[in-house]
Amino acid sequence: MIEILVTLVILMIGLLGIAGLMAQGQRASFEAYQRQQALMLANDMAERIKANRAGVDSGEVTATYAATVPLGTPAGDGTRFGSLTTNCITATCDTSQTVLFDAAMWDGLLAGDAAEKVSGTGVGPLITPRGCVQTLSSTACACAGAPGSRQVIYRVSVAWQGNYATESPEVADAANTCGRGQYSNPVDPGAGPDEAFRRLVAVDVYTVLPCACPL
Repeated sequence: MIEILVTLVILMIGLLGIAGLMAQGQRASFEAYQRQQALMLANDMAERIKANRAGVDSGEVTATYAATVPLGTPAGDGTRFGSLTTNCITATCDTSQTVLFDAAMWDGLLAGDAAEKVSGTGVGPLITPRGCVQTLSSTACACAGAPGSRQVIYRVSVAWQGNYATESPEVADAANTCGRGQYSNPVDPGAGPDEAFRRLVAVDVYTVLPCACPL
């Protein structure tokens, strides 16, 4: 009888270990899925910027994308930023209108507008995501000598809620400020913001723009 009890205890310890490994594997798999979805969203906006370099360069990053594009009411149809936003799918837009439309579309994607819907509300692939576009650096036009051009580097970031603590994204790069102060320990949200639970991916976009140099 004692031998049977010892065997059962050893078996239970082994099964608990296996259960722990399975739980850890599921958690890692979920984190990897979240990161993959965030990277897809960041690349989506990066491509929009590359396709409309002149519009984004005309000061629209500061006016439209300022630090964070909040989620608000998901639309995903070009109306997220109000009735003045032109739907560029059905109308011909200029560069400034395209910036607003792209921001509205990206906001809808962040909110899960293209994903499964529950009671008419999009269920996004990320937990409380935030999207940001910031200017990392910008060179001035120099019209003397070679044909004038300038380089602008943008950073497209997507932040979301993590399930367990890791390093703050700003440890790797101080410019990774997207979503700062908006995430906390899900087990103890009343403890306040905790950067160890903020996940973030970033894509840098390098653009070269011509300068209006006199001939």
